[in-house]
Amino acid sequence: MFAADNASRMPNIKDELALAAGRVTPGVDDTPYIQYALHALVGGQSTSFPSHLVSHSSDGYSDRYEPMRGFDESAAYTSPVQQDRLTRDDDYEDAQPPPPQGPPTPGQLPRRSTASFDPTGASSSRWVPVSKNMQKDLDPHGRTLQPLNSKPWILRVVSMTLLAILILLMMAALIFSARYSFAHSGLTPYPGSIYSGQYFLFRILPQLLAVVIFIYAQSIVKASLRILPFTAMASEDPRARYLAPFQRLYPSSFLLPQLTGPWQFKIFDVATWLAIFTIPLQSTAFTCIFVHDKWVWATVRPVVWALVGLYGILLLATVILMVYWFVQWTGLTWDIRSIGDLLPLLNRSNIMSSYRRSDLAEDAKVFKSQLRERWFDRLGYWKAEDATAGGIWYTIGAPPDQDSGSAPGSMGKRVSNDPSIDVKEAALGNSMENARGKYLPLPLRNGPLLASIAVTFLLLAALIVVSFLPQTRLEDGFLPGLNARPDRNAFSPANFVFSFVPAMAGMVLFLHFQVFDQSLRILQPWADLHDVNGSPASRSLLADYAACLPLQVTWRALRNGHWRVAVISLLATLFIFIPVLGGGLLMALTGPNRTVRMYPSMPVFGVLLAFLVLYVGGLCLMVPGRRQFLLPRPVTSVAGIISLCSAEELIQDAAFRSVRGRRDLENRLGVGRDDSRDESSWFFGIVLGRDRQLASIRRMNNFTEKLPTSSRSMA
Repeated sequence: MFAADNASRMPNIKDELALAAGRVTPGVDDTPYIQYALHALVGGQSTSFPSHLVSHSSDGYSDRYEPMRGFDESAAYTSPVQQDRLTRDDDYEDAQPPPPQGPPTPGQLPRRSTASFDPTGASSSRWVPVSKNMQKDLDPHGRTLQPLNSKPWILRVVSMTLLAILILLMMAALIFSARYSFAHSGLTPYPGSIYSGQYFLFRILPQLLAVVIFIYAQSIVKASLRILPFTAMASEDPRARYLAPFQRLYPSSFLLPQLTGPWQFKIFDVATWLAIFTIPLQSTAFTCIFVHDKWVWATVRPVVWALVGLYGILLLATVILMVYWFVQWTGLTWDIRSIGDLLPLLNRSNIMSSYRRSDLAEDAKVFKSQLRERWFDRLGYWKAEDATAGGIWYTIGAPPDQDSGSAPGSMGKRVSNDPSIDVKEAALGNSMENARGKYLPLPLRNGPLLASIAVTFLLLAALIVVSFLPQTRLEDGFLPGLNARPDRNAFSPANFVFSFVPAMAGMVLFLHFQVFDQSLRILQPWADLHDVNGSPASRSLLADYAACLPLQVTWRALRNGHWRVAVISLLATLFIFIPVLGGGLLMALTGPNRTVRMYPSMPVFGVLLAFLVLYVGGLCLMVPGRRQFLLPRPVTSVAGIISLCSAEELIQDAAFRSVRGRRDLENRLGVGRDDSRDESSWFFGIVLGRDRQLASIRRMNNFTEKLPTSSRSMA
């Protein structure tokens, strides 16, 4: 019976073999496949694999990248035709493409665990940083490797020279007015009224001119702070790289100097802090004196020379910082302004396993100690020690002997991909509670914010009551309680005090409101990422509000539909008029009863009062909707941002592979397309079945399994 059964199956076996042979395409040579396999086995990288053998996924995505001299093929950028296909919304989905029919192409990287991921394809080779001299030897004409000296426009020589010219012009104007006033016993006759154009010329305009220089210097401080951590990480000296990933990217407050970074920046930072006093001093630089039986406008010489000294310090600091940035190697190929600009620096990094931890602390000191292996990370070009094992790539990394991120226990627990997992039970588990963000910057917490609103409201109410009560009407003036007569240097104690003190109080209010504005700019892109439906890249990953200049952020926020950011940032800029108007509000005049009293300019007082009302209203706008700003930890440092962008599918997304600049990144993310649906969408949260305890930014697509809204939004 068995023999008969076997005999009956023989024809079927022959038929199957014949069918299998028929599936082989006649005339196709297998030699290239065999050669590639042999070449891969000996550790080399094929540079001549036939382009017609490249496999394509079913959604149109191609992993083939055209080779670029000086880079291995896996790091090269795509052709224009492929770029258009790569940047479509469905081209970078996290789902695995179907397995290719044939050997892998050089551009296709095998998926490995992060602890063993080596972008060069040479797992046994050590990473070697490419120094300046090595870069010159590898690319002497600078045609292949992008230069690592990019910096914001405001830190370039032209911009810094412009600031120096403005300071010189201010110093020249002050010196000329002081000399001319002393030589001619005044500048011009006083018209007899504080409602004339001369009052604006001598009591308001000097502060407005000082405002331009002060805000310009502030912008340089902000841009420098944003670049200095990357500059430190690009240094060849480990001492300069020490704790660079944990340095603050943004100023905490301009009420005190930052005192961080190299000595050149510290000098400029202190000079900018001293420039806070230039606006109050400018409000006291001109007054009226009695000469030859008439009142004339004159220059207060002690104040003017104090201003010349402050501007001289700022000028010297500007020149020093300009020279520093002119010769400094920043380590950047383009300006890192947003979350999305940082992600390409992580695509081929070997440090990400350190950040894939569910126990990273909210406290900055504890967070820093937990990532001790990341204290000396380096930014720049890297190559494999074995020159035959790979090309050159650009990333934030560390040599293998310094990278201990793959130590046991450093990775968060991973969850099985078993589809039988109960989503509701997983969403309500303790791990979700551990991943929920509880951090808010200090200015946005209930105590400081409500205290600021209460104090400013009470001060505003007291000012209104005192100014309009019949017994204390401000329009009728008040006795100064100080000597109002100018001395031989045109210095009047009453005029100085009642101009300097209100202007200084206005400067404190202006700088205090900047803290709220800065916090809102930093957190708004993250708040958008909390949307359960995802956020377009232009509103989240590429939103660069924290790096924008005054008024520039208002325009970009309005374009993205972030009305609160637009309003608060506009108010933060306009509130500089509070010290300007406060310093020019009061002036000592002789009243009808021949007594000297401090009289206000009522038009100036009306505008000042309107700004104070807006100030309280702006603080009140910060109260609602603050829960959307909750995060696991601060995002004011490079390490803090990386810790919330550590999902493997995010950093290895093809959109962030071998990016050539911000414009290239925008094209890959679909920004600026005619059809807004082509723009990629992103969210911040947790995905079941991958790294459930790891909260990270992720791509929103049809294959993403998210937690329910009530558990994942973190808002």
